[in-house]
Amino acid sequence: MTLLLLSAVLATLAAAFVVRPIVARRTAVIVDAAPGSLLDAEARRRSTLAALKDLEYDYLGGKLDQTDYLAQRDRLSYEALAAIRAAEAAQAEAGGGVVDGIVSRPGDTITHGCGFVNPPASRFCAGCGKRLR
Repeated sequence: MTLLLLSAVLATLAAAFVVRPIVARRTAVIVDAAPGSLLDAEARRRSTLAALKDLEYDYLGGKLDQTDYLAQRDRLSYEALAAIRAAEAAQAEAGGGVVDGIVSRPGDTITHGCGFVNPPASRFCAGCGKRLR
């Protein structure tokens, strides 16, 4: 009888150990690191600049003639400029920015001895390659 009682207690403890992280995660407060408008504006900026770059590669590769290239370049340049302005406005409104997916706020950047300003979560300097922390 004691063996059955001991195994039931052990099974209950094991189940509580497994279920506890799942229950704790449901009660956790989830907060975005950056406002959605900032992330959307940054994604739009990146996608329009990537489209402009792809257009340039297509023209240099001979996939587009000059008239099509110029027409699409003008349209994409206008969209990219609008996206850059929107991203800058969203960054100014949020009081920080997003660099390569890392949210930064004023004062969060890391300036290395070489003078290069790195994003906040950097482990190595992007200017000279030395370890930051």
